[in-house]
Amino acid sequence: MSKKNAETRQIKIILLGESGVGKTCIINRYFENKFSADTESTLGSYSTTKTIVKNKIKYIVDIWDTTGQEKYHSITNLYIKGSNIVILVYSIDSKSTFDKLNYWYDSVKDKIEGDDYVLAVVGSKYDLFESEEVPDEEAKSWADSIGAIFQFTSAKSNSGIDLLFENLARKYFNPNFDYKKQ
Repeated sequence: MSKKNAETRQIKIILLGESGVGKTCIINRYFENKFSADTESTLGSYSTTKTIVKNKIKYIVDIWDTTGQEKYHSITNLYIKGSNIVILVYSIDSKSTFDKLNYWYDSVKDKIEGDDYVLAVVGSKYDLFESEEVPDEEAKSWADSIGAIFQFTSAKSNSGIDLLFENLARKYFNPNFDYKKQ
């Protein structure tokens, strides 16, 4: 690809949710194909960058992993602004983490003007479905009510992770994409 024909765009992805829901594990599984049950909580935020070339356009993807600890919420809120893709994560075995998604969604609405971003709700730790505290239909209904893509994932069993990022990319590049028809 010649420099003259190359176009470069930046995409900012942010993962939001309470501490311990698996945000870091989702990122590690997708970008490094690694999983560790001993992942430490993120303090503040962490970002990683990946470059993707699609249709002669170079996309620089910045992925932000944020802390879910309440004492750092004001810092986390600073990173929301300018996000193109927002992933709200809860753990299926913790109703309180699902209930807290309202806080995170309100933070997104306060920090990103308009609706020029792709939103996803992710039920993580799906390998723990036997301990599920959030009914599937409740989570799917809430995601639909806010216009979000909904996906279950398990970083441990490597389930749903690739599909999540594929659906987000498709929706970002094609706003009319309907992930439910795939």
